[in-house]
Amino acid sequence: MGGVGHVSRRKGGDAMKIEITILGLLMESNLYGYEIKKKIVERLKDYVDIKFGSIYYAIKKAVDNQWVKRVGVEKEGGNPERYIYEILPAGRKHYKKLLKQYFDRNLIHFDIDIVLMFYKSLAPEQKEQFIEDRIDHMKGKLIEIKEKIDESSRQTEEESQHHLYTYLESHLKSELSWLKSMKKGGAAD
Repeated sequence: MGGVGHVSRRKGGDAMKIEITILGLLMESNLYGYEIKKKIVERLKDYVDIKFGSIYYAIKKAVDNQWVKRVGVEKEGGNPERYIYEILPAGRKHYKKLLKQYFDRNLIHFDIDIVLMFYKSLAPEQKEQFIEDRIDHMKGKLIEIKEKIDESSRQTEEESQHHLYTYLESHLKSELSWLKSMKKGGAAD
């Protein structure tokens, strides 16, 4: 999963994140697969990248484990049938267990860590360009997240993702500050 940063398990972190995301969305309302993907995109835009195949695999697993059940079918025009899913009590219990595991046993890392591991191998002009490009990228993301914060402040508490967006904003500001310090003197390392 791409983005500013994330917390993951050493093994199976992506699968756990997908399960948490799907069960969490179903905690809010009954949905069909495409609605789940749409809500992920609406809320997290390019901070999370979950493929349709992963969503449907996780839904099948949730149905097989009796965490979720099909509660209806929609059909529009010539489109294929869409199954509507509802979370079951066992799914709610599993969701809460996953959240606890995720908070208790995960390492914090950021996608950029891999690049920074090899930063010293760049030529001085490449380092400078990297820092400049990343600063521009962070400024753009800050503008986007501030718009989301403004939008979320006009929503009801149930609809709002204010806590998530302010969390992401904090990380973006922190990285931007660090990048600026690298530009001032640390970039030559």
